[in-house]
Amino acid sequence: MRCVQLGSSGLSVSKLCFGTLTMSPLQQNMTPEAGARLLVHAYERGVRFLDTADLYETYPHIRLALKDAPDYVVSTKAYCYDRETAQAALERAYRGLGRDYVDLFMLHEQESLYTLRGHEEALVFLEEQRQRGHIGAVGVSSHFAGCVRACARFPMIRVVHPLINVGGVGIQDGTREDMESAIAYVRERGVGIFAMKPLGGGHLIQSSFEAMAYALNSPFIDSVAVGMQSFEEIDANVAVAEGAPDAQERMERLHHRQRRMMVHDYCEGCGLCAARCGQKAISIVNGRATVDPEKCVFCGYCARVCPQFCIKVV
Repeated sequence: MRCVQLGSSGLSVSKLCFGTLTMSPLQQNMTPEAGARLLVHAYERGVRFLDTADLYETYPHIRLALKDAPDYVVSTKAYCYDRETAQAALERAYRGLGRDYVDLFMLHEQESLYTLRGHEEALVFLEEQRQRGHIGAVGVSSHFAGCVRACARFPMIRVVHPLINVGGVGIQDGTREDMESAIAYVRERGVGIFAMKPLGGGHLIQSSFEAMAYALNSPFIDSVAVGMQSFEEIDANVAVAEGAPDAQERMERLHHRQRRMMVHDYCEGCGLCAARCGQKAISIVNGRATVDPEKCVFCGYCARVCPQFCIKVV
């Protein structure tokens, strides 16, 4: 698979990035061994870039995979607000991955210029670690076009991980066109872009070939992160990324898969999931969490805060 430069970050990555959220306890809850098998299979097919997060709890999966796939460029992210939280998250990444270096470390789910300013102490610390050779590049993930554009004001941010897809599903402060404009703005200033949610969290599965082609062919997107749960999904996405003649047929075989958010009957309606949901897709109705499938992007982040473990993506 073709590798590209991730903006001016100095990182060389494959056009396709393996998003590990789907194998995490927030979604499929795969064993480290099962997750590692998928990662190694993708590596053997040419994928050289993977994405995780402190939240996902997939460091054990990745650590196992790195034994047979040592050249993966690893991106991770965490909710860091200052030097202390950034240092703690970075150390968790070192221990979890079994490395003393992280290729790309990002602040997770940033919302605006004001959020970035409030977390600037963490960004400064991470940039110091980059200069000392402990991090390859510093970045930010966001579902907000305004935040993506604001990243241009912070010279230490060399990579942005924005939510973008052909349907504009999940963009919090505007349209697909607004996000495209923000991405183009920072990309022209040398910031590397690797996209998330190209299938809109599952909403675009029925047009998955077109959705993936849109993201992969964008002149402003260097790499596209997509969650993959099976060898078949990996092979289909690799086929699209490589422009294989049977790529559309391979993707269409996966159309039967539908995702949904399941809430168990023992939900107590505490509201923590609703408060956590950045998409505002969860509300408490008659004492129980209720999910709006039109707003939900099936990230599963709500499951992390549920004290009864009664909500998950299936």
